[in-house]
Amino acid sequence: MSLVIFKDKIFRNIFAFFSLVMMTIILTYGILLIPLQKKTILEIMHSEGKTVANSISLVCSDAMMTEDDSFIVEHNMAVIDNSPKILNITIAKKNGGYILTQKNRWRLLDSISPKIKAFEKPVENFHIIRSEIAKTKVFHYTFPVRFSGIDWGWIHIEFSLDEYNNNINIMYWHLFYMTLGLFAAALVISYFFAKYISEPILLFRKTARMVADGNLNIRVNINRKDEIGELAKDFNNMIKKLFISNQKLKHSHEMLEEKVKERTKELEITNKKLKQKSKELEILNRDLDKMVREEIEKRRAQEQILIQQSRQAAMGEMIGNIAHQWRQPLNALGLVLQNIYFAYKMGELDEEFLKRSIDKGNKLTKMMSKTIDDFRNFFKPNKAKENFKVSKIINDTIELIEASYINHNIELFKELDEELQIEGYPSEFSQVILNILSNAKDALIEREIEKPKVYIKSFKKDDQIVITIEDNAGGIDKKIINKIFDPYFTTKEEGKGTGIGLYMSKMIVENNMKGKIEAVNGENGAIFIITFRDKKILQKTKTADTF
Repeated sequence: MSLVIFKDKIFRNIFAFFSLVMMTIILTYGILLIPLQKKTILEIMHSEGKTVANSISLVCSDAMMTEDDSFIVEHNMAVIDNSPKILNITIAKKNGGYILTQKNRWRLLDSISPKIKAFEKPVENFHIIRSEIAKTKVFHYTFPVRFSGIDWGWIHIEFSLDEYNNNINIMYWHLFYMTLGLFAAALVISYFFAKYISEPILLFRKTARMVADGNLNIRVNINRKDEIGELAKDFNNMIKKLFISNQKLKHSHEMLEEKVKERTKELEITNKKLKQKSKELEILNRDLDKMVREEIEKRRAQEQILIQQSRQAAMGEMIGNIAHQWRQPLNALGLVLQNIYFAYKMGELDEEFLKRSIDKGNKLTKMMSKTIDDFRNFFKPNKAKENFKVSKIINDTIELIEASYINHNIELFKELDEELQIEGYPSEFSQVILNILSNAKDALIEREIEKPKVYIKSFKKDDQIVITIEDNAGGIDKKIINKIFDPYFTTKEEGKGTGIGLYMSKMIVENNMKGKIEAVNGENGAIFIITFRDKKILQKTKTADTF
């Protein structure tokens, strides 16, 4: 066995793997064989015990029926004398009494050990146990005795394990010698198998290294009629083609040098042109910068136009809301004037009645004046960010549209956290809430919902302040739900919607107040969700990070 080949890693790996596989198979065979051999020996002893027990039962049947104990003892002693493996025989009567027979002696027992008693079952059984009689490990066989279908008792026979242990030892030695032989054979087979697999690979590696060093005249000398032989032919063909390609490459290299000289000249000309283009590009960049600034100004102007359009659309909504807010006080004021006139006609107009009517009229005009102030404050722009309570702005905004809701029998439910504060522009935030509430109102009216309802909530979730506005108008069509915040996109009839209300709402929430607004469909209708980061939690987090 050559030791040089063991220096190659691939040979060692194949040899080790194949040896390990064969040794695993041998050991597995040995491990599985031992229990089978033990079982076979035990079955032989079981067969012997059954034969002896059947013999005793057959010969002593009359003596057992007549309870002739002397005949039973005499026969059992003869059985023990004829079979050296039998250590003792115990006849157990079901109605009580035990006859123990050993070599050259016997005795009557009143009881037997609980361990032996447990073996007295309706079926035969055998066990290897430590005998209290023989004071050593024995093969204990228990045989049930029946006469004419009636249980008479049991025969307990204990066999010596000397022959069993001897057979087991012989089996172990045979297995040991067989394992050594198979191990040696496995090593030899593994060596030749690893050599058969690795030698061509090592030859390929050696040849490949020589080819890599530039020797293209080398060839692989492997003459085998299998895949390795085919691989050797392909490898030699590859080297031949590499040689041809190398010759072509040399020729191409010479041609390339000539072309490089030509290209160098062309590159010099191109560089001159490039310098000229660079100057032109600098001029273009200056003009482009100017164009970008102009375009930014145009975009700003367009945004201002959108804001103005949004405010004008909101103002149109407000005029309708003012009309709803003033309708009731104007009716009441008309009734006050009529009452004064009727009191005058009836002659009941006195100073007290006139004073009471004037007070009532003053209250109504003050209420109408307050409505004007509320709507004027809505359109007053905020110049700087400020902290404001979410619930106050929502309640103020609801007052602006509440009359319109009542006029169309729309129920508005509020569930607001009074402590929540955010930083931003109160009037712009109010415009966002008003836009969503107005859209909900229009959807409920347009779809003629029987019991129109709108729910507005504010609450804190983790580090987020959340405002949700939900209606029961059936939701937004899935095909357009991702477009509703686009500028000029509207589902309303021409003249009834500008398509900029939700776009401006998104601009206000996300650009101006660094929040987030989105629309989803709930069980009964659309849900608009507005979220802001809780400034107090953010400040605590920054303070903790600083420490």
